[in-house]
Amino acid sequence: MLTKATTGRAKRPAKPITLVGVDVYIITEDGIPMFDDYGAFKIEFVSNRGTKVWPGYVSDDLMMVNWYRCRFMATRTVTDADVDTFMTALSKKWKWSAAQKLWNYGDEAGFSKAY
Repeated sequence: MLTKATTGRAKRPAKPITLVGVDVYIITEDGIPMFDDYGAFKIEFVSNRGTKVWPGYVSDDLMMVNWYRCRFMATRTVTDADVDTFMTALSKKWKWSAAQKLWNYGDEAGFSKAY
């Protein structure tokens, strides 16, 4: 039998959820990828195995794998359709393995800001 202790749920005030960017994992043998702006998205940083490699300097000995996490932040209010358009444009030049949408919950980022 279920009791109140096992069925109760914590209640939180509803917060608006806003799409604010996308992390894309790029695969390339050509070193750190460089990007133009893609419509509603602008590159914020590039990392390799958790170490920021752009902007800024990084030693070549840190570049041991050929995949990069590239964070693109929205320059305006965006929708899922904008992400689809962005990914289609990005795919014309880059091979990618995964993409993760970035969301804000109210005024709080729902993603890490490690850099």
